[in-house]
Amino acid sequence: MYKGIKLQAMEVYITGHKNPDMDSLCAAYAYANLKNLTDRVNHYTAIRCGHISDSVDAQFSILEIDAPKYIRDITPRVSDVMRTDDVHIQANMPIFDLMSIIRKYKDDRPAVLPVFEDEKFKALLSIDDIASWFLNDNMGQYPKYELSLDNICKVLKCKVLKQGKETHISAPILSGAAHVDEHPDAVIVMPYGRRYAELAMKANVPAIIFTDVKGEIKDLELENTTYQGSILISEVETTEAVRRLRMSCRVSELIGKQGEKLQITDLFDDAKESFTSSKKRGLAVFDGTNYVGLVTNDSFMEKPRQSIILVDHNEPDQSIKGIESANVREIIDHHRLDAPKTDLPIFIDAEPLGSTCTIIYQLFVRNNLVPDLITSKVLLAGILADTIILRSPTTTGLDVLSAEKLAPLAGIVSLQEFGSKMFAKVQSLSSRDPKSVIAGDFKVYKQGAVSIGIGQCEVSTLSDIGEYYAKYLTALEEVKATEGLDWVLLMITDVLKGRSILLSSANKHEKKLSYEKSELGEHVYDMKDALSRKKQLLPDVLNALL
Repeated sequence: MYKGIKLQAMEVYITGHKNPDMDSLCAAYAYANLKNLTDRVNHYTAIRCGHISDSVDAQFSILEIDAPKYIRDITPRVSDVMRTDDVHIQANMPIFDLMSIIRKYKDDRPAVLPVFEDEKFKALLSIDDIASWFLNDNMGQYPKYELSLDNICKVLKCKVLKQGKETHISAPILSGAAHVDEHPDAVIVMPYGRRYAELAMKANVPAIIFTDVKGEIKDLELENTTYQGSILISEVETTEAVRRLRMSCRVSELIGKQGEKLQITDLFDDAKESFTSSKKRGLAVFDGTNYVGLVTNDSFMEKPRQSIILVDHNEPDQSIKGIESANVREIIDHHRLDAPKTDLPIFIDAEPLGSTCTIIYQLFVRNNLVPDLITSKVLLAGILADTIILRSPTTTGLDVLSAEKLAPLAGIVSLQEFGSKMFAKVQSLSSRDPKSVIAGDFKVYKQGAVSIGIGQCEVSTLSDIGEYYAKYLTALEEVKATEGLDWVLLMITDVLKGRSILLSSANKHEKKLSYEKSELGEHVYDMKDALSRKKQLLPDVLNALL
C-alpha cells in the first residue's frame, strides 16, 4: 500500500511589524491558528519583533490571552546550527570503552565528542586528539601510562588477588619479568609462573597482571609477603592484555588543546570565521556558562534561513531584524507593496482593506473553516482597533461585514460596546513616556530627498492634552535628531469622538498643512474629523512638500 512521502517539518514564524499594534498582533495570532489547521506538516508560531505598549497589553487582557512572544532577531546564529549529542563521554572512562562507542558509529563517526566529569562539561575530544595520542604512544620505548586499577579491571575483567597501596599508577608497561631489574617502576604483564612472579614482587613493581589464567593461582605466597603493589589475574591472553592495558588509560589523557568557546547567541558568520581560523574539528557552544552543544565543519556547510510570514506589513525596514537572511514564505497585508525579493514565487494577499485581520478572516472563509471563539474575538479586536470601531476612512464594506460575522462567533453582542471597552484601556498620554508613544506606531516615508516620520496613537479623550502636549513637542524634536529625519509628526486620535490633534516638529513645510492651528499654540493642529494616518494625514503631508 502506498504510504506517501514523508515531508520534513519546519518551524515557521508569523510576525507583524516592529512597532506592534493590535492589528499586527491579532493578525499574527489568528493566521498562525489558520495555518496550523490547514498545513499538517509544518508548525506555525505567532511572534512579535517589538515591545508592546502598556495600552496594547491592557487591550490583550480583554482577550484573556498573552500577546505573541517576543523575538527580536532572526539573523542566523550558532543556536540554529549547533549539534547536541546523546552520547556523553566520561573523562575517567577507559579509552578501550571509548573505542567501542566510536565503533558503533560505523561510517558516520563524529569528528568530535563532548567529554564530561560527572555532569560537568570538561572538553571536546577530537579524532585528531585520539590519533595524536596513539602516534605518541608508538614513538618511543617504554612510554609511561596513567593507569587506574578500576579501569584495568574493567578492560581486562580482572580478579584482584592483592590490593596495593596505590590505586592510580604512572608507569610503563612491561611484557614479562625478564627485564624487571631495568624497569622496577613498570606494570608487569605476563602468563603466570611462580619464579617470575616472585622476581617481579621482589622488584616491588607497582602492579603485576597475570594473563591467560583460567582457574585459580594456589602456589603463590601472598600472606607474609613484603610486596606492596597490586596483583591481578585475567583470562585475556598476554598480547591482547597489553593492548587493552594501554587503552585502560582514562579518556582525559587524550584531550588536546581546546579552541574558542562559542555562545548560542553568536552570529553564524562570526562563528564560522572563528571556527575556520581555529583549525579545530569542533568548538564547544555555551549558553552563558552552561555547555549546550558543539559545532563542526558540517554546521557551517550551509547558512540556515528562518522561514517567516509577514502580516500587516511587507517592507523590510518595518520588519524583524535579520529579515534579509530569512525565507519569506507569505505576505498578508493591507498597505502599499514594497516587499523584499524572494527566491521563489510566494503567496501574497494584499488588499485595500481597513484591517489585516479582515483579510485573515476571509481566508478562514475561503478555506471553509470557522475560527474558534478566542480566534474570532482576536480577529474582531484587530479589525475594530485598526478601523477605530469601523469609523476610519480606511474602513470598507468587507471590514464591516467581517466584523458583523465575527461578533456572534466571539460571543460579542454589541460591536460599539466591545470596541469602546477596548479603547477605554488606552492610557492617558500624560502618564506615558513621550518617545515610547511616538515609537509605538511609527512609520517613515520619503518624498524626494525629504524623510518624514509619522506616529499615531489613540486616546479615549483629548480633554487633558494641555497637560502634556509641550513635552511631546520636545520629544518630536529629539526623535527627529536621533533618527536623522527631516520632519516628525504625531497624530493623537480620540477614538470615541472621532477627532484628532496633530503635533509637529519645527519644519518650514508645516505652514502648508490644511489643518487649523490649535489654540494651544505653535506646532499643534486641530484635525477635527480625521482618523486615518494613511488616507487623511499622509496625503496632506506629502502635498505640503510639493
